Amino acid sequence: MRAYIYQGVFQLCFCVLICVVAASAVRASFVVDPTVLTISAAAGEKTGSVTVKNTGNIPVAVELTVYERKLDLDGELDRTDLLPCKDFTVYPSEIILHPNREFYVQLRYAGKEKIKEDRSYSLFSKEVLIPVEEEESDGVDIKLPTVMSYYTIINFETGKEGKLTYISSKALKDDKIELIAENRSGGRVVTRNLAIKTDTVIIKSFTGTKNSIMPGQKRRFTFKYVRPLTSREVKFIYDYNESD
Repeated sequence: MRAYIYQGVFQLCFCVLICVVAASAVRASFVVDPTVLTISAAAGEKTGSVTVKNTGNIPVAVELTVYERKLDLDGELDRTDLLPCKDFTVYPSEIILHPNREFYVQLRYAGKEKIKEDRSYSLFSKEVLIPVEEEESDGVDIKLPTVMSYYTIINFETGKEGKLTYISSKALKDDKIELIAENRSGGRVVTRNLAIKTDTVIIKSFTGTKNSIMPGQKRRFTFKYVRPLTSREVKFIYDYNESD
């Protein structure tokens, strides 16, 4: 009889513990600063650091990994088929932070190839929960669900000027055209205030301006125009006049 009572008390306590952990997990939170880390390749720099801070009220475990920053033709972040970048070391790559504590994480480029043109990487910081055992038909399954995550941009800058080169243009539906350009220079092309100048007009509003265009990347711009443009007609400029 006493054994059944102990067993019942244990099961009750275990259920309460699980409920407390589940409720506390909702309050787990952390931030990574800065959101954009710039490293001067022109000055020979290879290292940088970010600060990870626990802003919640319970301990949080964070795992950090560097990936190459892939963008699609429209400039959107491509998160498919990402592999960890072997040219980077992250120390520490796994940390446990108590509430209101912060930790400096060092990032170091360890690649053999010298950085001769602007590059961009993504530091992915994700929260992992304490392993929770779940019964399955073939035994116990250990799962580590991800709760929160941050993307930090790591930019290596060489100081080289970025330049776009015309590739092609074609007609689309609804009186729109597509214009594809490529960055064949050694520097990034910033898309803020970027404009497309033709023989007759300066075009300021078009798609494809969400992220900078890195060396070797192509970008597709779409906008309303009467016909496709030729390479002779197109010039990429920066227009800082806010009025239309």
